[in-house]
Parts: sequence; C-alpha cells; structure tokens
Amino acid sequence: MLKIRDINTFKELQNLKPTWNDALQKSKDNTVFSTWEWLSCWWKHFGEGRQLRVLVAQEKEEILGIAPLMLSRYNFMQIGKIAKIEFLGSPHSDYNNFILLKSEKECIKLMLEYLMAQPDWDFLQLRDVHDESLSLKLLYEVRANQSWNLEFRVDTLCPYITISISFSDFMNRLGPNIRANIRRQMRKLQKKYRVSIKTHADFGSINKAMNTFFDLHQKRWTAKGEPGAFASKTIRDFHIDIARRFAEKNWLSLYFLAVDDKSIAAEYSFCYDQKVYHYLSGFDPKFERYSVGNLLRSHIIEVYVQKGYKEFDLMRGYGPYEHASYKAMWANAVRRNYEIQLVRRGLLARIYGQIKRHDTLRALMRKAGKSIISTS
Repeated sequence: MLKIRDINTFKELQNLKPTWNDALQKSKDNTVFSTWEWLSCWWKHFGEGRQLRVLVAQEKEEILGIAPLMLSRYNFMQIGKIAKIEFLGSPHSDYNNFILLKSEKECIKLMLEYLMAQPDWDFLQLRDVHDESLSLKLLYEVRANQSWNLEFRVDTLCPYITISISFSDFMNRLGPNIRANIRRQMRKLQKKYRVSIKTHADFGSINKAMNTFFDLHQKRWTAKGEPGAFASKTIRDFHIDIARRFAEKNWLSLYFLAVDDKSIAAEYSFCYDQKVYHYLSGFDPKFERYSVGNLLRSHIIEVYVQKGYKEFDLMRGYGPYEHASYKAMWANAVRRNYEIQLVRRGLLARIYGQIKRHDTLRALMRKAGKSIISTS
C-alpha cells in the first residue's frame, strides 16, 4: 500500500542523498534542475524563512515518487501574507517536475490529497513544468478525475536546438546570411586580435572563472541601465557553489571567448544526460559589433556535436516580456513551460490568482516595476 512520508527538515532530506539521483535517473522527467546537487545547494542559499515539504511516496521501503516541494510565505503588495506551496528551487530552476518511478498517476494523486489535508497553505503554484513532461500529463489527468480546481497556463517558452547531426549540417540549417555573418565577424576579430577559446579549467579556480563570467554578464546589463542577474551577492554565492559541485560531476560547461588573453564573452551552461542547458551568457559591450556571443556559441555547439550530445536547450527567457531574440536565431524547436495553480482559500490568494491569470495586468505591473509578491 502506498503511503506518503513528509520530509520537512534538512537532516531528513540529507538521508535521501544516497538514493535521490538514482531515483531521478530512473524517472521519466530527468533534468539537471531536479538533481540532488542543484536542489540541496539551492536550499542552502535560499531556504531561510521557508519550510521543506518534500513528499516521498513509498510502498514499504521502496520509493516510488518524490515531490520536491516547499512552503513559502510572501508579502502580497504590502497588504498581507500568502502561504504558497511551490517547487523547491523556484524561481531559479528553468524546469520543475515530480520524480516518478512507478504507479506514477497514483503517486501524484496521493501527493495532492496529502497536500489538501494540510491546513497551513493558501495557494499552490507549480511553475515551469514543461509540455513534454510526464508530470504535466498526469496533473491534467488527475484534474479531470478530481474536484480540485487546478488551473493551467503557458508561462514561458523554452527554445532548443536538436543537434543530433553533423556540425556542418547544423550550420547549413541556420541559413546563408547567418553563416556568412559568423564567418565574417570571426575574420574581423582575428585580423585585429589573437583570438582563443578558454574553459573554467584555464582559470585555475572556479571562483576566478565564475567572477570573470559575472563581470561580463553584469557589464552587458549595466550598459543597458538594468541590474543584471548577478547583482545580488546571494545569487553569485549560489552559482559559485553550484559551479564547484557541477565541475566535480563534469556537469559544468563554462566557456570564454578571449582576445589577446582577455575574456570578452562567456557562456555558462550545464551538461547533463546528453543535453546542454544554457543558463546565462555575457559579453563586453565594447565588442558587441563583432557578435561575440554568436561566435562563442557556434564553437560550443560544435564541441557538443562532436561529443555526441543530442540537444542544446536555450531554456526560459523567450516570452513576451524577455529580450532574447538571439534564441530565435539559433533554435529549431520550442517547449512550453506551464504554470499550474490552485487557489485554496483567502481573499488575497484569490486576488493574486486573478492577477496571475491576467497577462495584460501582469505586464503593466512588470513595466511599472511593481512586485506583486515579495519574500518576508
């Protein structure tokens, strides 16, 4: 008989470390953002003020499924608080899902039933469940058979590149204008500078490599008058920690384009399960005219084609509110990330749910710099 074990202390979570990634490898929704390394590191840096709500479905001692969830409390427009169930790792994970091994539909149903019996939350928000995942399919099926008012909406698009072909075939598919521009810009750069490609291994330490990457990313966004993704020390510390952990597992992909030994562009990605997850990039705006980001990316794709990887995922950042036209240039397919929500109780939760449903209102608030909710 299936039962749910509720893990809500980090010590209990650590006891799952020996079996977590093994379970993930056997599941149908296996992404780098569900690994023990990513989630435990995220909790270390962002878990303060939140409560773990990791649900383990098991039969006797056998684990059949894991729901990596947490309970967070947010200030709602400085009016009051909302207690929200969400995926562990939100909002920094580009993909989220349940880890399901056997009796998958029964596991999800039992997990939701367990959550509905808990009195300490107002709002369920499961972000970034992609449209090819078993988790999304089963959540749709469970909703059809239950009275739960689960609502589904597409939140963002995730372009990706299928690269199970030769690099020359891939470049030919981009079109003659793009190919010619990449070759032309590289010739211009090589005519003026000594051009080289580096990885994090060439820096002697992860700290030095990551800080060089942070600097290049921030330079680009500072030039636009925007804060950039790494303005926060907490965010930087998290990614340095992740880079160390992933480097030990050979999951880190951190490449630099350099001129005269000075790094002018960088791309920070993760390589996991024959797939590259492109997280963020950066470049020195002084070299923007050379399309240095595209020059570096073409090299990286060639590297992973030669290694036999099957996909280069450009991930989130392709919705109506993002600036990611370069992704359209490279991608040949796209996934949809869904957000699943359920308003359980309370006026504030209902208002928040209405705002989340209303694209125009959300866009106006984003444009005005208004945060709907913020951590306590």
